[in-house]
Amino acid sequence: MLRAKAHEMGHHSIALAQAFQFECTLRQKDVIGEWVPLNELGTTEVIDQRYEIKWLRGIRWSEIDEDLILVHETSKKNKEITVNLRLAPMVMEELALLGERPTIGPLIVEERTGLPWRNHFFRRKWRDVARACGLPDTVKNMDSRAGAITEGTDVASIEDVRHAAAHSNSSMTARYSRDREKRPRA
Repeated sequence: MLRAKAHEMGHHSIALAQAFQFECTLRQKDVIGEWVPLNELGTTEVIDQRYEIKWLRGIRWSEIDEDLILVHETSKKNKEITVNLRLAPMVMEELALLGERPTIGPLIVEERTGLPWRNHFFRRKWRDVARACGLPDTVKNMDSRAGAITEGTDVASIEDVRHAAAHSNSSMTARYSRDREKRPRA
């Protein structure tokens, strides 16, 4: 529903980001990246000299190989995750809409600028799309990860979901997995 509305509103990158966040159990920062001061550790070719910032931590096209295997280092604890994107139907649908996909650069770029999203602009546009879908303001973009983990624990072992979410222990995975009664109805 949110992905379709994002496309309808011309925010194709938000639909792609949503698919990756949910199906790869990733945080928003791990998908869209973030802009940081130039003096922060980390190298990148994406630099905005005007504001003296650079883009780090988001998925790059180069992290997806020809077999559609994503290998990405997470932002929170620098853990490497590996995801077979062929097993992620929403991601595959979004990639198919792109046609020929790039091989370098950031995965998620704002349509208007061609640059990675600034976090606050992404959140604002995501909220516009969510409201257009009729989702209450209590449902947040960060709920995508918890929702994915919750659905995962419905069909797989907590250990498998723990590994997919890059958690150090299963108690953290259990904290993300919501009780059926507390799940948002959207």
